[in-house]
Amino acid sequence: MERELEQLTALNGVEGAFLCDNRGEVIVSSSPAVLATVTMNTIGREVARAFVALQAGGIPASRLDLTYSSWRLLAVDIGDAVLFVITQPAVDMAMVRMTADVVTAAWKKDPAARKRLEKHRAERAQLLSRTALDPGSWTSWTAIAHRAHQP
Repeated sequence: MERELEQLTALNGVEGAFLCDNRGEVIVSSSPAVLATVTMNTIGREVARAFVALQAGGIPASRLDLTYSSWRLLAVDIGDAVLFVITQPAVDMAMVRMTADVVTAAWKKDPAARKRLEKHRAERAQLLSRTALDPGSWTSWTAIAHRAHQP
């Protein structure tokens, strides 16, 4: 998995990459790590929650591209985990997306990578419990979940 992250970080404009399980815990990170582990864990949890909320809201997504003033974040849902790529704002995002697709396809075919992912298997729904969310987030989530159950 480290080798595939190196493929991503070798691209012009890519600052780093990491992979989080569905609880938001870092499985592997490019070296040197572009962010502190606690920051990567926080990003992992929040993006996993966003994927669940989008699914529940009837707008399933497999990829999120978040643009900030000084960086971009590509998040790719691979089912048991989420791949994150941190880039400069003006990066050739089409090349980053294509390389991320190649990387994730390689992981899906690699028995060692699949085994490593299976060790970290978790359900994202556990990130959306009352105890896991602040009161405002819990209110938002219950509204989304309630709406998802309406005909």
